[in-house]
Amino acid sequence: MKQLLLCLSLILSITSFSQIKVDDVGEGWKDSVNAAILKIKDSDPFYHVFLNANCNHISYTMAAFSTTEGDSTILISTRQMKAGYVNDIAATLVHESLHLYLKRLKLNLSEDEEELMCYRFELMFLFRVIDVEAWLMTHAITMINHYSAKLKLGDK
Repeated sequence: MKQLLLCLSLILSITSFSQIKVDDVGEGWKDSVNAAILKIKDSDPFYHVFLNANCNHISYTMAAFSTTEGDSTILISTRQMKAGYVNDIAATLVHESLHLYLKRLKLNLSEDEEELMCYRFELMFLFRVIDVEAWLMTHAITMINHYSAKLKLGDK
């Protein structure tokens, strides 16, 4: 039932979006983020529309992992930005955009359920990226297996 509600509200929410503001910290990061947004658009327009519908600001964080802030901001870890992999940044934007969407839906998902959904969403996107690095696919699959196992253990 949760998945049906998610799908229905997902379809309804994609009808409006605006330009995303990308912070410019002077290290070429804005260009990398814009390249990742273009990669999303070129790989599958659905994910581009979804990102634009749920995110209006992209900035950076010193935290170990990328995250969200408020209702519409994605914070990309400086570690990821320094690595400079455009496909990794694109996957992060897709992943975090689903977190923003789920936050607005207020479905009462556990952290593990939400992460599992976001990694599955990310993996579906990665399958559409023509020049995707194998390690990105492996990471998403590993995390899906990790959160699936945690949820199964919680059922017992």
